[in-house]
Amino acid sequence: MKSNILIAFFIITGVVLRLIWTADMEWKGDEQWMFEHAQAAAKSGNWNLVGMESSTGIVNPGLSVWVFTVISFFTSTPTGMDTGVQLINVFVLLGFVFFVFKKIKPEQREIWLWGLALAAVSPLAVLFSRKIWEQDTIVLFSFFTIVGNAYRTKKLGAFIWGIAGAMAGQVHMSGFFYAFGIVVFSIYYDYLTKTKTQYWWWFVGSVIGSIGLIPWINYLLLHPHPSELSWAHIFQFSFYFYFFMDALGLNIMYSIRQEFWQFIQLPFVGNMPLYLIAVAHLFLAATGLYVVKRIYDYAKKNAKIIASKKAFNNYIIQVNQAEFYLFSILLGLGIFMNCNGAITFQHYLIVGFPFSYLFLSKVLFQKKRWLIATIFAQFFITVSFMIYVHVHNGIENANYGKAYHAQIENKK
Repeated sequence: MKSNILIAFFIITGVVLRLIWTADMEWKGDEQWMFEHAQAAAKSGNWNLVGMESSTGIVNPGLSVWVFTVISFFTSTPTGMDTGVQLINVFVLLGFVFFVFKKIKPEQREIWLWGLALAAVSPLAVLFSRKIWEQDTIVLFSFFTIVGNAYRTKKLGAFIWGIAGAMAGQVHMSGFFYAFGIVVFSIYYDYLTKTKTQYWWWFVGSVIGSIGLIPWINYLLLHPHPSELSWAHIFQFSFYFYFFMDALGLNIMYSIRQEFWQFIQLPFVGNMPLYLIAVAHLFLAATGLYVVKRIYDYAKKNAKIIASKKAFNNYIIQVNQAEFYLFSILLGLGIFMNCNGAITFQHYLIVGFPFSYLFLSKVLFQKKRWLIATIFAQFFITVSFMIYVHVHNGIENANYGKAYHAQIENKK
């Protein structure tokens, strides 16, 4: 009962954190571009054939803007559009909770629910639920990819899996790696377990979901872009580093940058800093060391299994649903995204929500108090960060930038 109350508290609080202080949202070039183009498309009826240029220099497919064009039919303000993004992320968070009770076996549910509790309040998970950014809407499609895949032995489930996976990559190209990793691991697992998946319906869904790629492919053929791939990017192992840091909540510097050293002094009593944010980070760093040890022990214990094809296949056959999706993402999304030669940015991992947090929940599950303390530490950092942004009207000299309402007030 105590666990249920705590899990419910964190998830409800996570919903609230996603919905409050909308006017504090980021309002930089990307957000302004998306709002203006989506609004123009909704008013004119001329929907964008392609989206905004990605950080790799290649434009995203049109679906990345179409999501916001749909939202534009219901609102004409930036804060209204951001509320649409927030509601999508709340739906996904609560959708995963429903998914756990509907599909996950009872003996595995608590691990999932603690993972979702962590995902509800972790710093970047909340931050990435509050931006007018295509990456922040991709979670809707990755969620339905998981739901469809979980019901892939049924025609409708396989169809949803196919169409959602194909559309995820059109919202942001990280979705292609995400969907491909799940497909590859599912085929391998289904072959070993002789699962009768409706792959024909998955194919039909994938073809229908890929129709929006036609204008994008045509655009790339007419406007070729030089490749920015490099072997050096492969050996940075950025995906795995960010996956680890996201799970631990040691990632707020992504947004706050040079003001991090000022932020960790909080809170203040009078003029005296208490450095409780610093203490929370040190605790999470210590948790990280413990997680590294657990990973090392796990790898050492299972080295013989990896070396033997038969033993490895037997191991894969026995994985539970959490392990199934963690393998799909860590081996699939991780390998394909990390090894394609392009730079991997931290926000590319949004597509994998909430599995980095599920990973940490699984590692710490036998030490429940430590897990709960980790969630409280991340919750404390997230709330402190949001108050910091609210009080300072954004973080002008950092990645966050000046808050939307402050920019509007200055113009007036």
